[in-house]
Amino acid sequence: MTVQGSPVSISYKEHFSNLVKVAEALSFGFSEHYRSSGLTYVDAPEIVGITGACENVDTLFRVKGKKDIPLFFTQTGQLSLEQALQSFSGVFTVIHSGRDEDKEDSRHLRQFRLTEEEFDCTMIGMTRDSYDEDAMYEALLSHIEAAIKSGISSVLKCTPEILERYGRDISTLENAIIQDFHRISYEDSIKLLNDNGYPELVFGDDLKEHHEAEIIKLMNSSEPRLPVFIMKYPEEIKFFNMKEYTKDPKVVLSADLILPYSGESVGSAVREHDYEKLNDRLLRSTMYSLHVKRGGSYKDYEWYLDIMKNKKTNPHAGYGIGNERVLQYIFGEIDIRNVSVFSLLNIQNRDWEKK
Repeated sequence: MTVQGSPVSISYKEHFSNLVKVAEALSFGFSEHYRSSGLTYVDAPEIVGITGACENVDTLFRVKGKKDIPLFFTQTGQLSLEQALQSFSGVFTVIHSGRDEDKEDSRHLRQFRLTEEEFDCTMIGMTRDSYDEDAMYEALLSHIEAAIKSGISSVLKCTPEILERYGRDISTLENAIIQDFHRISYEDSIKLLNDNGYPELVFGDDLKEHHEAEIIKLMNSSEPRLPVFIMKYPEEIKFFNMKEYTKDPKVVLSADLILPYSGESVGSAVREHDYEKLNDRLLRSTMYSLHVKRGGSYKDYEWYLDIMKNKKTNPHAGYGIGNERVLQYIFGEIDIRNVSVFSLLNIQNRDWEKK
């Protein structure tokens, strides 16, 4: 096989070995960063009810058990980590996240590694009474950037020779570690795209892969291209517990980190801690209406809503990193399947010695 950007042909066997080593270094960098930041590792369940879903319940893998109850292979440990904040001020986990996609392609995997963090306002010197949502949002972006840079730093420290084997310009990654990531609001990104070949886009549209790639290009006037935060998406296209921005209620305090080669690699938000707003957002969400149509009920969310209603946690924020998307960026690879250990293990009729 030939991985994108590689000057030489590399066998499946060698590539698998290389990928495992780089993925290990990336995970090690994340873990060391979180522990040094005072976070606690918490296991999150991977067979769950509807609360293990992200925005799109259509992509949940159903799990068949002996009892006739709706169970799924989780997509995120987010709500479980929020529950754990009753005992800790900051937590993290790593899960296998599942998406019931029609097929795997250069952009989408059915199973991947997701690294997630949740932290509350006490970690940045605030209490519930002194809470400032702008300060919390800024801390969220800083936490994401620090984690990504720590993971990349670990790879450059542990496996630089592997990236050189693939012809990856290491100076590009070194530059990303020392430079601030770019930032642009969702609203400004729509305007930017309108002025650069996408006049049909309007506020409220979901940004697609080619839109994200164009934003990366437009936000970087020269090489090497840096990651870009797209900030404050419309509330109607995001998960129900993302916090409505007090200064601009049409958006939520969310941010997606867009990486060169791979696109959206981190999804994040300040969480809504106002029970009344949270409950209203849930009941108005497309996700909830689909859940009810399929036989689900409000009770499936009550355990989570109870935490917020009774103020069992402090106001908090969090995010999830798609490890394979970060690996795409590290390798300079446009096809996510080439940086997925799971995909490589599933190659049919493989004989690595001969490839």
